[in-house]
Amino acid sequence: MYAKRLTALPPYLFAAIDEAKENAIKRGVDVIDLGVGDPDLPPPAHIIDALCASAHDPKRHQYPSYTGMLTFREAAAEWYKKTFNIALDPGSEVLALIGSKEGLAHIPLAFVNPGDVVLVPDPAYPVYKIGTLFAGGVPYTMPLLAEAGFLPDLDAIPADVADKSKLIFLNYPNNPTAAVADLSFFKEVVDFASEHDIIVVHDNPYSEITF
Repeated sequence: MYAKRLTALPPYLFAAIDEAKENAIKRGVDVIDLGVGDPDLPPPAHIIDALCASAHDPKRHQYPSYTGMLTFREAAAEWYKKTFNIALDPGSEVLALIGSKEGLAHIPLAFVNPGDVVLVPDPAYPVYKIGTLFAGGVPYTMPLLAEAGFLPDLDAIPADVADKSKLIFLNYPNNPTAAVADLSFFKEVVDFASEHDIIVVHDNPYSEITF
């Protein structure tokens, strides 16, 4: 009855963690949850106030533009310029998403054909692999080892695998290792991706975190 692609999907890691947590609580264990990063503090009051005020505007309850509000995309481009000194075109290079998981899962659907290889770090956010499987792609695991600073060894990727690869997922500062990557590593990535015609997907939600 179900599509065959579903049989290729592994159990979702965070669902398994939630189940284990709930079972422990039922047994009377006093659980300290270090799983999903749910905040335990509310957003600043002025943000809550702005959301409440916006909810009273009838326009906020209409279907939005699929590209997202231009003012939001302009603000995102302004932040990117201020943070990374890179100018983006809000009209063609900034896209509003429901959330990061949606965007990361849809990237393989946009670029990966069945049988294409996607280079996925391990350990990593599970959606990199699951999005690849949904698109019919083949995940190729790049181990993140302590002795290598939790950076993937690009030289260890076989040439035939690299030549069949469409995407490479990266995430620095890294979750879950907390590793960081310097500019020389990213230059190596760009050279590698250019040589093999690979799209680099840098999942960068922790860009504001420094050590």
